[in-house]
Amino acid sequence: MKNARRIVCAVLVGLAALTATAAARKNGEEPDRLCQMLFDEYVVSRGKINTSTRMAAAHIVAERGRTNGFWKDVFAALPTGDVKREIACVRVLGKMLEHDAIARDAQRRFERTGEVQQARPSICVGEDVVKELIARGAKAEDGLADHYAIALARARVPEARELFRKMLAGEPGLVGDGFHAAVGLAQLGDPAGFEWLIARSTDPTHTVSNAWPRRVPSYNLDVCCAAALQELVGQGAPRTRPEWQAWWNQVDKAKLAPGRVDFVEP
Repeated sequence: MKNARRIVCAVLVGLAALTATAAARKNGEEPDRLCQMLFDEYVVSRGKINTSTRMAAAHIVAERGRTNGFWKDVFAALPTGDVKREIACVRVLGKMLEHDAIARDAQRRFERTGEVQQARPSICVGEDVVKELIARGAKAEDGLADHYAIALARARVPEARELFRKMLAGEPGLVGDGFHAAVGLAQLGDPAGFEWLIARSTDPTHTVSNAWPRRVPSYNLDVCCAAALQELVGQGAPRTRPEWQAWWNQVDKAKLAPGRVDFVEP
């Protein structure tokens, strides 16, 4: 499956590069036909499409469409009443917002250290997208809410803090929502997120769905919580629940640094 995914990604990336060159020669203002094709035929299509292919297409649309304005088309396609299409649109918008968040990190790093990158970081997605995802996430039910939590966790915006808190206080069965909401809070340096993750770092009875920290050996909740905490704290992070609890008891909770958990999907 991994090899197939790499092949699919390579083919799609190659197609993207070729089409981008042709489009640039013809008319720089022309609507992005490649993004539209991938979006229609692979991202939101109801046809029988391999998951790896669908995810690769979503990744390309997010990477390419964020900077060329296609994010507006994805945003416009969101309010459809079709749950599968809604999830697909939320996934792409979340990936776009993730790249905006990385760009903000680069800008802050430059302001702090003067470090300059080869590519100038750009923030492209309109503020209305975050507002709409928060509003819709607050009304979503069951598994659908989790997709909004993932997208907003990718975005790492303070505006989502209150929604994450509400998700953590939700129904006990919404474990997936709780995990991604907890990560969303912890990434903002909010103690409630860390507390939730530490408390469940020994819970192997539930699993996490839809998106996981990188390189986890299983999708069990305890494994995912530990992996997320280690990414957030970085080098020298505790490994066991008692060590995490000891760390939590002595850490200055008013100075928890914002961080990032790198999510992967099926």
